[in-house]
Amino acid sequence: MTRRTWMVALVVVAVLVVAFGARAMADDPDDDGAARSISVTSTATVGSQPDQASLRLGIETTADDSADALAANGAIGDDVLAALTAAGIDADDVQTERLDVDRRTIDRRTPQERTVYVADTTLGVTVRDIDSVGAVIEAAVGAGATSVRDVRFEVADPSQARTQALEQAVDGARAKADAMAAAAGTSVTGVERIVEEGASRPVYEQYRATALSAGAADASFSVVPPDELDTSVTITVVWAIG
Repeated sequence: MTRRTWMVALVVVAVLVVAFGARAMADDPDDDGAARSISVTSTATVGSQPDQASLRLGIETTADDSADALAANGAIGDDVLAALTAAGIDADDVQTERLDVDRRTIDRRTPQERTVYVADTTLGVTVRDIDSVGAVIEAAVGAGATSVRDVRFEVADPSQARTQALEQAVDGARAKADAMAAAAGTSVTGVERIVEEGASRPVYEQYRATALSAGAADASFSVVPPDELDTSVTITVVWAIG
């Protein structure tokens, strides 16, 4: 190899060394390898008034024949629907969630043992007037509903509370990041990434399973909603520092 050829080869090697060095410096966040971001988790909670309730009404009927059990169930169901309408419930706010017909053996291993058929219907009801929940339950039971389950108070549109909670969570994350950066002798310069870790649904479940007898038509119900329902969100923010 001639001297000129060696010189060209050395120049190429030098250029490659400079190029690789520049790329390494660009990838390195700092000369001493220190991290240039702060990851912060923040949770915020916003309260809002409940403005609707939901509940499940059960209708159970028994007969020696499955068709008779189902017919009796349907008749009581019609009465319950009429009572709900009279109590101010819109037809669109009532849904049939379940309808079962089962064969059962009663008085097993006794001389009275026999087979009966049980029809069981579950109606899901949304109550828009939160002050009328007790009256709606009374009306349904008076019309023949045999059980009331899952009375829940809710916020019809939780999006506003959720937005406020997200804003407060971001503000809280920034305050944490500023404090941490200041303690480390640096400052926050921007946001690299925001991830929502979770959010709670604003629901208050007052009664999980309140069973009523068919003869409780004259019972009086006092259903008291909570003052507020909490909407909570948790976020993780990665802040750039410099």
